[in-house]
Amino acid sequence: MSNRIRSLLLLTAVLGGAAIAAVTLLRLLAPDAVAWTADLEPAFLARIGGTTAESVVVLCAAMGAVAVSVLAATTLRTTPSSLTTLRVVGLLVAAIIAFGTPGGVIPAAGYTFALLVPLGIVVAVTLLALRHPWIGVPVVLLVIAGVVHAALNLDGASLLPRILDAMVGILPTMLMSLAHVLTAAALLTWAIGVSVEARGAFARGVLRHRVAITVVAALCAVPYTFARLTWLTPWPLFGGSAEKFAESPGTQLTGLMLGSAILFGGLLTLGLVRPWGERFPRWMAGLGGRAVPPALAILPAGFVSVLFTAGGVEFAAQGIGSPAGAVDTLHVMAMFPFWLWGPLLGLAAWAYAMHRSVQAAQAGPEVDAAAHARAMAHLAEMESREA
Repeated sequence: MSNRIRSLLLLTAVLGGAAIAAVTLLRLLAPDAVAWTADLEPAFLARIGGTTAESVVVLCAAMGAVAVSVLAATTLRTTPSSLTTLRVVGLLVAAIIAFGTPGGVIPAAGYTFALLVPLGIVVAVTLLALRHPWIGVPVVLLVIAGVVHAALNLDGASLLPRILDAMVGILPTMLMSLAHVLTAAALLTWAIGVSVEARGAFARGVLRHRVAITVVAALCAVPYTFARLTWLTPWPLFGGSAEKFAESPGTQLTGLMLGSAILFGGLLTLGLVRPWGERFPRWMAGLGGRAVPPALAILPAGFVSVLFTAGGVEFAAQGIGSPAGAVDTLHVMAMFPFWLWGPLLGLAAWAYAMHRSVQAAQAGPEVDAAAHARAMAHLAEMESREA
């Protein structure tokens, strides 16, 4: 991990921790000054010990995030033991902040990802058309036909305004949740970078089994994706029905977009062990063949792993505390296995970081040798010309 990325992560943790500490302190001492926080859904920690205890614990963790980040950024020479201590404290603080994230974060994130998927498709199709027009142009036409069909037959024209209107209503929750997730993810990713340089037996085991870990993580996308794909058949599962779709076509489109978001999340998870996760595919104009910056994969994976872990625990806590019963709780946990996907994605991102670090270490001497050989050949050529 480069010093620039490390500094950016620590700065993010400082700013996020300071924001969380300020809002939480106001909630404790002057709740009227932050009246909008009264609408926040209780976090997982609040379900365990109550709102006041949760606020005190989160306040301490937020100040701890600032302290760890400042110490990590300002200490020029750090012994391995003190660095390990900082990393352990950072991980503990990140866990507390993550589980102190206000509830309802997964639905908000789901709609955000659902809006980003079409944007990603447009970018990918554009790059394909620029590199291979004979393939890309028909794909562009196919995408346009799909958009027209959604707009005319599935009430797609009003979908974006509806989603944006709903997101505006939960904007305070989204911003507060974003502060929690960003702070926890920054500390987690920083700790991953530190541990890459000082691997132990557990880390070596994660690196050795990185393919299996990543594949299982990606498979967590299957249940929800499959349920949403059934909405294209006469036998829709998980909340769908032909009558509902006939009354509100936008409902079907929304479900399919959410399913697409989860599907793309699973595919991107696989990128942590696939060649295109290390080098951009050849069909991408302007990028094809270039090395993927490790941070481009590690930072989003760290963010989403914290998001999914916190959301998965929240889902499980809601199910256990509901009167619906154990069967319904297990059904929801199986349909939304974020409680498993999140931790596995974190391990997969860690393994990816270690793998890329090993690659860089192995390539370094070869690059140096090649550069040395080129320099010697150039010098010999110059000497021959002078002679």
